[in-house]
Amino acid sequence: MIQHIMLWNYNSNVPPEERTRLKAEFERLPDLIGPLRGIQWGPVIGGRNQQFSHCFVMLFDDTAGLAEYASHPEHLRVAASFKAACEVQVVVDFEVIT
Repeated sequence: MIQHIMLWNYNSNVPPEERTRLKAEFERLPDLIGPLRGIQWGPVIGGRNQQFSHCFVMLFDDTAGLAEYASHPEHLRVAASFKAACEVQVVVDFEVIT
């Protein structure tokens, strides 16, 4: 399994309505992009190294699924507006080893 994790802060000028719209767009993606198995999303309530306001974790079966998601037109559309709304983003992908 692959976890795709993003931490971010919104630009200060992004209103709550736009944040809600973006959240809804991301939450639709598992229904539109087969390899995306699920998404968890929420506000960050603590951290030790840097301060971010939000986080999501997306789940994929493998790196091929992550690659398909990354190039999917729906992801690219949502990601473009999301990126414009963010002041900073940090993304990491890792393979879950059990």
